[in-house]
Amino acid sequence: MKNIYKTLSICLPLGLTMLITGCDSNFEEINTDPDKPTEISADLQLGYIERSLVNEVYDYFVSGECAATWPQHISKPIYNDADRYYPRLGAINTFWNTMYVNVIAEADEMYKLGGEAENPAIQGAALTLKAMALQYLTDSFGDIPMSEANAGLSDGNFTPAYDSQEAVYQGIFSMLDEAIAKFATGEGALSSSQDLMYGGDLDKWLKFATSVKFRALMRISDTSLFNSSEVQSLISSGNLITSNDDNAFIAFETENAPNANPYYGIVQNGRQAEWCMGEALVEFMKGQSDPRLAVYAKENANGEYVGKPAGYINPGISGFGAGVVSEIGDAYMAADAPLFLMTAAQVNLLIAEAIERFGASGDAATYFQAGIDASLEQNGLDAGSFTPSYNGYQSIAEQLWASTFLQGYETWSEWRRSDIPANLSLAIDPQPGVNSIPTRYGYTNDEKSLNADNVAGAVANQGEDALTTKLWWDVK
Repeated sequence: MKNIYKTLSICLPLGLTMLITGCDSNFEEINTDPDKPTEISADLQLGYIERSLVNEVYDYFVSGECAATWPQHISKPIYNDADRYYPRLGAINTFWNTMYVNVIAEADEMYKLGGEAENPAIQGAALTLKAMALQYLTDSFGDIPMSEANAGLSDGNFTPAYDSQEAVYQGIFSMLDEAIAKFATGEGALSSSQDLMYGGDLDKWLKFATSVKFRALMRISDTSLFNSSEVQSLISSGNLITSNDDNAFIAFETENAPNANPYYGIVQNGRQAEWCMGEALVEFMKGQSDPRLAVYAKENANGEYVGKPAGYINPGISGFGAGVVSEIGDAYMAADAPLFLMTAAQVNLLIAEAIERFGASGDAATYFQAGIDASLEQNGLDAGSFTPSYNGYQSIAEQLWASTFLQGYETWSEWRRSDIPANLSLAIDPQPGVNSIPTRYGYTNDEKSLNADNVAGAVANQGEDALTTKLWWDVK
């Protein structure tokens, strides 16, 4: 019995010591919930911002029905109100809100986190995406809130003043200059898993930010804010996207939103017949024997490429119903079709324009063909398989229009800036009072209801809140 007690007296303290030691060893590791991290990556929002921007820019109810339809790339043989200049006001409201809430506000927060993390690359990405969102907004509406935007929670200002289009562009250039400078240092990093466009490649981000600035400068080339020396400097920097290897795009991987091409939603719902090619683009491409037409479009039931003229109350009765006209090509409607924010095709053509119109260094015809070759390859065709004649700025503007297929806002902006092609006709049976192809969106109902005084100030500054009021840079 004494031996038992002696054994217990030895074992109990030893067991208690092991128990106490065991409970204390790795306590924090064992009791840490892996699903609730204590530290958050400063660029955690990056993928969300990129996807929100791309998905909204390619939303088919606003970009498709308006920005790609009004310059007559595509059309609607069914449910074609927007084709007759009756846009979906709810979709335009969503465009406005998404840009401000999901892109700009998130980018502001990411910029702040990047600063706290002393990571200039994160800040550069935030600035670049914010600048793009602001440009999409001002190019669509005109005057918009910028300096006071998204200050409701911080300053209690839920009725922000509207900045002029010129002031917005000045702000965009300031953001992009800062972004370019941050990327140029080579300091900081972006998580490859968060960056859906470039997988964290900062050299490509530098080219992207520089190209966004270059394109924005060319957009305002007919205003007093334009600076041809700055354009030359950007071209000479070697940091423009002139190769498809550097294109800015998101490649989708599934058949389910939001990780699928938004246009695939049309296919999923069996509504392909509601969309078709626009007559102006089809006839232009047929006239040039442009091989990209076979990628852009599907042949109709008779094995022909037929586009629909803009408008018509009843396209079917007018001879342009589903089946008669060509639907959009499968490559553009696929679930995994990439969606672009910047392409070498557009940049090369803009360089050609800078040479042709403003005396930048280089050979305009060479860059013109480089832009076409980049577009051909982007569409799965061989470079050199299409070599249209070069006739100066007219040719460049035509190809800026034709090469931006289904990139709605870019097509619309390039056409508004140049008015080329000049033969785009007013829609048949347009909304009464709309006597020319729309050049902007009307302000959203939310803004007119909740921020009426500042909307009124914007209207007083830029003109009537009408679809046909021209933007500040649209002077042709």
